[in-house]
Amino acid sequence: MGALFVFSIGILYANILEWFVHKHLFHGLGKKKGSMFAFHLRDHHIESRNNDFLDLRVTKRETFGILGLLVVHLPIYFHLSSIFYVGLVVYGVLFLVLHKLMHAAPGPAQKYFWWHWNHHMRNQNKSWGVVLPLTDLIVGSLEPKEEQ
Repeated sequence: MGALFVFSIGILYANILEWFVHKHLFHGLGKKKGSMFAFHLRDHHIESRNNDFLDLRVTKRETFGILGLLVVHLPIYFHLSSIFYVGLVVYGVLFLVLHKLMHAAPGPAQKYFWWHWNHHMRNQNKSWGVVLPLTDLIVGSLEPKEEQ
């Protein structure tokens, strides 16, 4: 298979993983008071909702979570495909950088990352993709873009 195709499959897999973690761990298990995932709803969603999407805090849990997922997936690099794994790494870095930038600049986020803005400001039960809304499109969980 071509390198670009394999890289793209790595990006798609990372997007599916991001969607699953966000929906089922952060918003599913995160609803339980004593859950280790409760920080997402309790801290991040409340902060951004109360401040018109702005949240300038650095989230160590997300950073360590991404690093942990990359470590868990490291055997893919050695046994299946280094290019696929690079796709995962690129997506993880994009998540960390873009998610922080989105919440630091609400205006551009609403325009260019409208699905994530919608998730926080309109309907937190849809649009679980942060970097890209690919999986949301596939499974039908994308909150439609609000016309400006």
